[in-house]
Amino acid sequence: MKRGGFSLVEVTLALGVAAFCLIVVFGLIPVGLRSNQAAVEQTAAVGILSSIAADLRATPRTSPAGQKVASQRYAIDIPANPVTTQSVATLFLDENGNWSKTADARSRYRLTVTFSPNGLDARRATLAHLKVSWPSSAAQPVGYAESFVALDRN
Repeated sequence: MKRGGFSLVEVTLALGVAAFCLIVVFGLIPVGLRSNQAAVEQTAAVGILSSIAADLRATPRTSPAGQKVASQRYAIDIPANPVTTQSVATLFLDENGNWSKTADARSRYRLTVTFSPNGLDARRATLAHLKVSWPSSAAQPVGYAESFVALDRN
């Protein structure tokens, strides 16, 4: 009487297919981890951009209108309106949102705020280009996120 079962060839073939599938899955793990890390960094950078834009917009108007003023939370100097020359402010932030005007060992993100000239009319909006890059100490950043903000200071 012959018993039913798998032959040696069938078992070997099944093990080969299973091994191939495991190798493919293990090969995809580093790709998934890198993608996850990039998503985490981009999410944090967008959160920083949102916070900076809100801080710049929440800065109280000056009397007379359009004078040089520093933002409330991050102390970013907003130039007097009209902006005639390009002005750049740089901040360094850690993963908890703590900031400093100088880079230190905890700095993870570099924020560059560039105020562009807006013409000679003092009633025009103040234009700010925000760029968050990481890591903060790298000459060539691994990644960055940027945004433009128009501030009505009249």
